[in-house]
Amino acid sequence: MTPREDTGRLRTVTGTIATSDITGPVLSHEHLQMDLRWPARPRLAESDPGRWLDEEKSVQRELSGLRKEHGLGLVVDLTCSGMGRNAAALARISAGARVAVVAGTGVFTEPFHPAFVRETLAAATASHSGGTTPQTPWEDHRGPSTIDRLAERLLAEVGFGMDGTNSLPGVIGEIGTWGEAPTETEELCLRAAARAARYSGLSVATYGRAGLAQLEILTGAGLAPERVAVGQQDRVDDPGQHRKIAETGGYVSFGTLGLAGDGRAAVGARVRCVLDLLEAGYADRVLLSTGVSRMAQVTRYGGSGYGYLFDTFLPALRAAGADDATLRTILRDNPLRWLTGS
Repeated sequence: MTPREDTGRLRTVTGTIATSDITGPVLSHEHLQMDLRWPARPRLAESDPGRWLDEEKSVQRELSGLRKEHGLGLVVDLTCSGMGRNAAALARISAGARVAVVAGTGVFTEPFHPAFVRETLAAATASHSGGTTPQTPWEDHRGPSTIDRLAERLLAEVGFGMDGTNSLPGVIGEIGTWGEAPTETEELCLRAAARAARYSGLSVATYGRAGLAQLEILTGAGLAPERVAVGQQDRVDDPGQHRKIAETGGYVSFGTLGLAGDGRAAVGARVRCVLDLLEAGYADRVLLSTGVSRMAQVTRYGGSGYGYLFDTFLPALRAAGADDATLRTILRDNPLRWLTGS
């Protein structure tokens, strides 16, 4: 449906740019607009009125301040379908803050799947009634498979724009798992993401603690591991899992660091996880971000804001021995390589 982007080019919400245009650090996992207050399938997840982020001017001011103070060059917004994404708002925030924004396509976890996922699965089930059941939930030898149909929905946004705008997504995600392991439906959506990624040339960002399982599903569907950022690894106290992801070739995304707050023990534990990978020679597999996802985390309302990474975590990481060259690799080079496959 759409040709692959040339290597070294980024699709942002305001147009395609060269990676060389990004000279400063990248926040590789953020949300600038989001609404997860009421899951589409309440029995699978509780509602939470605080799970909401919808204040353009406050977010714009923060990003503008980070551009001036720290040279912030790019924000990757991983708010996809089912999460209250607003592509028009992302474009306004990006233009106002003068910070490039890459937006995501895809579907979030099963409790928040948009209606088209359930409709696609229901249609697939109906098409098999009275016929031969396929060997697996994603096989259909009589026409387009469930995975094909789901992938086509993602590729429609890749080719034509998001949310009724002409803004094109530059990444697939965040997509993944709500529980400790992928459900059958979540696995189908991960496989569809891999198929759309292979066709479009976009990379994938995952969500959830089942990082190795997600990476195995995506690579098993033919996606190169270096196109995958395995998310929420700062919430997984398992250095073995982190190293296995890096050894496989995926990116270990410590993307919700702001949830640690400023407590010395919590910050120190996350610093140790990053240092373990650096000491093992995997500096080129690490991604870092604050992970703002609700109004309470914005500075206007007393939160640490998007600047937590620069103000709290990086000073602690430097104090533990990370040098500036390594931090530049992690903060700029790694996310740009992940996004472009270069």
